[in-house]
Amino acid sequence: MEATNLIEFYNEFATEEKCQDFLAKQRWGHKIVCPKCGTVGIKAYKLASGRLKCAECRSPFTVRMGSVFEDSKLPLQKWFFAIYLCTSLKKGVSSIQLSKYLGVTQKTAWFMLQRIRYVFENGTFEKLKNAVEVDEAYIGGVEKNKHANKKTKGTQGFGSKKVKTPVVGMVQRGGKLHAVVTGDTGSATLMGLIIKHVDLDATVYTDEHMPYRTLPKLGYKHESVNHGSKEFVNGMASTNTAESFWSHLKRGIDGIYHHVSAKHLQKYCDEYSYRWNTKDMADGERFEDWFSNINGKRLMYKSLINKA
Repeated sequence: MEATNLIEFYNEFATEEKCQDFLAKQRWGHKIVCPKCGTVGIKAYKLASGRLKCAECRSPFTVRMGSVFEDSKLPLQKWFFAIYLCTSLKKGVSSIQLSKYLGVTQKTAWFMLQRIRYVFENGTFEKLKNAVEVDEAYIGGVEKNKHANKKTKGTQGFGSKKVKTPVVGMVQRGGKLHAVVTGDTGSATLMGLIIKHVDLDATVYTDEHMPYRTLPKLGYKHESVNHGSKEFVNGMASTNTAESFWSHLKRGIDGIYHHVSAKHLQKYCDEYSYRWNTKDMADGERFEDWFSNINGKRLMYKSLINKA
């Protein structure tokens, strides 16, 4: 994308046809893939309705099919504008603000943002290597500040960590970051995440949290700092990179979204992790990179709000 500001962005995607051409190029390149039969490099006929028809299976389809845009009645121009804001604004954009920009309801804007965040999910990262920091954060409001009918039962007398949602962050210094919402920060949970995301040859830097003492038994090199004793750097050991991400995440949630439920917290962590991992990209590059993960990504409203 050549646009470097919102005016150029609007001009580049001024019509639905321009948006469709861009989406087709990002999804398929020069070889159209039929979302019905999966055939690569098909010949597609354009119907009077604007849809395409596969020459192999004879099924009609659109460039939106098989992506987060499927069945959406909103023009792609509005979708692209929402994606550009969500990927370029350092702390994101709220559904209320986005609804004003696009002229849609707050509910529609919220669903759009959740679908955009759904694309941020990416389980194909390589394992973190070399110097890796692992740290936990606790996201949520203070229990004593909640209204009586919203307080968590059985938490009276406990600290705020007991009622907040734990998130485990793993970041390679000078590299990528993973932020994973968990149910606890016990030894089994932490070691499972580290084994999954951190290379065995890496040196793992943590705080004094007890479960991390298991790391040498698993074959990891481990160094730590004692935050309880006001120690924040011990030689090469520190969690300052992870702490900087927590600061950014918490300030963004407090300042932009104000409240995030535990149910949807992972999507917000994916959003902030994505911008962190692509911070060296220009806004236009990050916008285009978002489209590299949309194939097969479809999020239904029913499944999004499903309490189960």
